[in-house]
Amino acid sequence: MREWGTATGYQRDEVGGGPASRPPAYRLLRPLSDKAGVIVCCPHSGRFYPDDLLRGSKLDRLALRRSEDAFVDELFAASPELGASLLLTDFARAYVDLNRGPEEFDPELIDGLPQGDRRVPSPRVLAGLGVIPRTVGDGVDIYTGRLAFAEVQARLDEVYAPWHGVIEDLIDGAKQTVGHAVVLDCHSMPASASGSPENDIVLGDRFGASCAPVYMAEAFTYLRSKGLRVARNNPYAGGYATERYGKPGQNQHSLQIEINRSLYMVEGAMSKRIAFSQVAELLAGLVMRLVAVAEEKATVLG
Repeated sequence: MREWGTATGYQRDEVGGGPASRPPAYRLLRPLSDKAGVIVCCPHSGRFYPDDLLRGSKLDRLALRRSEDAFVDELFAASPELGASLLLTDFARAYVDLNRGPEEFDPELIDGLPQGDRRVPSPRVLAGLGVIPRTVGDGVDIYTGRLAFAEVQARLDEVYAPWHGVIEDLIDGAKQTVGHAVVLDCHSMPASASGSPENDIVLGDRFGASCAPVYMAEAFTYLRSKGLRVARNNPYAGGYATERYGKPGQNQHSLQIEINRSLYMVEGAMSKRIAFSQVAELLAGLVMRLVAVAEEKATVLG
């Protein structure tokens, strides 16, 4: 744990686990004062591609990056200064997908899968998008061969388990101190997969099941007021994390935010557009609004 001065707007930067030659499983930046219980998560923005992935991959680094939610962590970098915790990982999504269930193993990729871990594959797993992805982009295979189950388990132990462990700790801590927790699960989407007609932002609350209506309504109204094309639950209603952590009846809420990559980056080149800072400022305003709503609800609960 490292203490930060007040000029940064952060209370501290905590890191979780990992050998010295590799990044930690996560980085957590907290606000100086947390009165809202808002947790901003960026599970797919990591840009670290471990040697054990690169050695077994038939793709170069740029091709592997097709599955990244590139720069989303930077878009939400102001969150701690606005009163929300910010949870980041440096590990690439192609290495381990933190927005999948720990049992979503791909039998086409993994050798030696224990009998107890063999399930009928979900559509996501069949598409190569399990907890250890087999494909990137439009179904392009990552690996030259198969992975041993021991290697898969090592990735889950090193990255997946600490990531979800710290989210659970943050939720429990927020519920104890302010009465609730609000998880904002932040992603990006290819322009071609943003819906028809094309959307700038897609908000997902699993059709009202993962958060109190006020959070969806506030986010939708704010983003529309900025001139953005915003959809609710179509084509993305919320993934594994939204379902796992969105339990309004237990005072924990989760809202998924999908951002059209064409707003802030050139997808093929994986580079930022000039408008990047404007999009980051707009999203900072969104976090500020949701923090304000959460603080108001915390006062009521208190």
